Amino acid sequence: ILDLLFAMMTDGMRRNLHWLLLAVSIFAVWHYTSRPVQLARSVSSSRITTQRSNIGTRIMRRNAKNTLSLTRRGRQHLAVKSSASSEGIEKGSQIFVAGATGRLGSRIVAELLNSGYKVVAGARNPSKMQSILQEMTSEGKVKREVTQNLKTVQFDIETDSVQTLQGRIAGCAAVISAVGAAESNLLDNSGPARIDGDGAIKIVDAAKGAGVKKFTMISALGTGSKMFTFPAGLLNLFWGVLFQKQKAEKALEASGLDYTIIRPGGMERPQDDFKYTHNLECYSRDSLSGGVVSRRQVAEFVAAAIDNDAAKNSIFEVIAQTPEFAPNRTMADALQAVIKVPGIQG
Repeated sequence: ILDLLFAMMTDGMRRNLHWLLLAVSIFAVWHYTSRPVQLARSVSSSRITTQRSNIGTRIMRRNAKNTLSLTRRGRQHLAVKSSASSEGIEKGSQIFVAGATGRLGSRIVAELLNSGYKVVAGARNPSKMQSILQEMTSEGKVKREVTQNLKTVQFDIETDSVQTLQGRIAGCAAVISAVGAAESNLLDNSGPARIDGDGAIKIVDAAKGAGVKKFTMISALGTGSKMFTFPAGLLNLFWGVLFQKQKAEKALEASGLDYTIIRPGGMERPQDDFKYTHNLECYSRDSLSGGVVSRRQVAEFVAAAIDNDAAKNSIFEVIAQTPEFAPNRTMADALQAVIKVPGIQG
C-alpha cells in the first residue's frame, strides 16, 4: 500500500511529505525520550500506564511478592522457564556476531569476549573491527587478555550470497544478528528492506544451513502488535522499518532454529553510564509502546541470554527505569523476572 501511494505522488510531493514526517518524528522522539517512560503492569487490563502515582504501588507490590517467593523457595525461578544452560552453548563456544562494527554490535562483541566466549565478528569492513577493538581495549571495555579470542571476517549481507554467508558462519555454535539500516541515512528509502528485512533473513537462512544451535536477533520495540501505537510506531516513518523487522522475526520463528528475539526500547539518548542510574526490566512480547535503554545494557542482556534456557524460543522487550520502578538485578535475574502483562500472550 505504501509503495502504491508513493508511486502515485510526484517527486515534489514525496520530498515535502518526507520532510514533514521527518520533522514530526524527530520532535516526537525527542519529546518521548527526553526522560525514561515509566511503565508498569496494569492490574485490571493489558494497558501499560505511565502515571507515576499508580506505578509505584504496583511495582512495590510486585517486588514484594517476588522477594517473598524467592525467600520461601530459595531462588527458584520467577519465570516459568528453566535457567539451565542452553545445550552446547557453553563458555568458550564460538559465537558469530553479524553487524559487529555497529554501535550495538561492537558492545555485544565486548560483552561476549569478557564473558569467556570466542567471537567471530562479521563486518562489511573487517579493518574497522580491529580499530574498534583497539579503542575498546585502551578504554578498558575489553580485557586485553581476551582479545586473542576475536576473529574478524568479511560479511556483507547485501552483496554476499547465502552460501557465502553460511561459509563464514560455519563452525560457530550460535549467531547474534545486530544488523540494521543506519537511521542517519534517512534518504535511503530501500535501506530497511535491504538490511532489516531481506538481509536479516539471509543471515537466518545462512545460520540454518551452517547448523548453528542458537540464533539471537536484535529487533526493535514496536515490532509486532504494537506497530501502530505511539510512540513506538514512529519508527515506521523510517521507510517502514518495523514492517521489515517483523518479516525477519517471522522468518526466524519459522526457521526451526532455537531462537531469542530481543526488542529494545530507544537507544539513541542513553549513554553507557545509563546503567548506573537506571535498571533493566524485561517484558514479554507485545507489552510495551515506549521506553529507553542503553546499548551497553542490551549487550549485557544478550550475553546473559545466550546460554540460558529461559530465553529459548522467546521474544523479550527490554527498557530501563529508575530504581524506584525497577529493582537492581543481574541480567540473568532480569531474564528470570520477565513481566507478563495481563491479557497479552508471550
